[in-house]
Amino acid sequence: MGIYDREYIKDAGRGGRNFSGGGGGGLGRLRMLSVTAYLIIANVLVMLVQMGLVNYGTPVRITTDYFGQHSAATVKDPKELQQFFAPLRRDVMLPVFQPIKESDARRQGNVIARPLFDGVPGPGAAPVGQVLYKVMDPLEALGHFSTAKGFAELQVWRLVTFQFLHSGFMHLFFNMFGLYIFGPLVEQQLGGKRYLAFYLTCGIFGGLMYLVLNLVGFLGIPLPGALHTEIWTPLVGASAGVFGVLMACAYIAPKALVRLLFPPVSLEMRWVVYGYFALALWNLVSAGKNQGGDAAHVGGALAGFYFIRRPYLLRDFFDVFKDSRKTPDPRRASGSDHEIDRILDKIAQNGMQSLTDRERRALEAHSRRGTS
Repeated sequence: MGIYDREYIKDAGRGGRNFSGGGGGGLGRLRMLSVTAYLIIANVLVMLVQMGLVNYGTPVRITTDYFGQHSAATVKDPKELQQFFAPLRRDVMLPVFQPIKESDARRQGNVIARPLFDGVPGPGAAPVGQVLYKVMDPLEALGHFSTAKGFAELQVWRLVTFQFLHSGFMHLFFNMFGLYIFGPLVEQQLGGKRYLAFYLTCGIFGGLMYLVLNLVGFLGIPLPGALHTEIWTPLVGASAGVFGVLMACAYIAPKALVRLLFPPVSLEMRWVVYGYFALALWNLVSAGKNQGGDAAHVGGALAGFYFIRRPYLLRDFFDVFKDSRKTPDPRRASGSDHEIDRILDKIAQNGMQSLTDRERRALEAHSRRGTS
């Protein structure tokens, strides 16, 4: 995600939707105690904890390499050497296997290998490949998303937890910078609770897009964008949710000027966002570098495009904790969920200009309260 200058808001109203009043939001205008601020803090804290656990990692399978003419189709009975720390046996030729210290298999970021044999290895057996393991800290090991973990093993919580994990400081920085710049405007529009549901939903759809395209590639279906990576390949990062937020900004303030640092030009919000989406889509269908990440970007962006136009569908997102469809308190009728749903439906159908003064006041009060 590129770096943007924060001087945007002078033209935010051009395009039929002006949401600059009342809530203190806007691009680059982060409020303390906002959901955007909490999301950034949570991601940073997770990274700090990961750094503190650098020497307490655990090996997690990520891929398999085959040697020579061998492949997944030709190896009939794949068997791994089950120990990372086993001494070399003189009666078994293991030219690719180097015993490692246990401390090396606990240090985050290391990649280690187990030899792979076709059947149980005997004297003189030669490996047909190797299974690679990445040493992950406990949070990444339990929280990353992969087709094997999230789908085959039904560990569905990973569709949420992978959004708070990052592969390094720069990965974290660019995602949080994008959230800092663009998140407040979307939060002001949706209100805090609905915005959080929107953000997490976009991230979930990013993970699902990755899952579907990985399964397509695994099954050998000739579809553009298919991910021909192993089902163990991990996915981490907040960028699917951030791409959803970008898509929301393109709808809320399409003609707001966004000034790029490189090249140093100002472009309308919609062209910046749709340009980034087009780049991600092209890299996905052309199987470029970081194809798996761009699968998540495209999934998050499509979800953002859809749900910002239908925010009422997000209302039941947190119903695992309580029933949001209960009759609202009549004393809060002017800003109740039912009233806000009706106003948002009206905006989606007719635009912001169709609202009455009373509806505008109710929406602004709801945005300030952040409890949709």
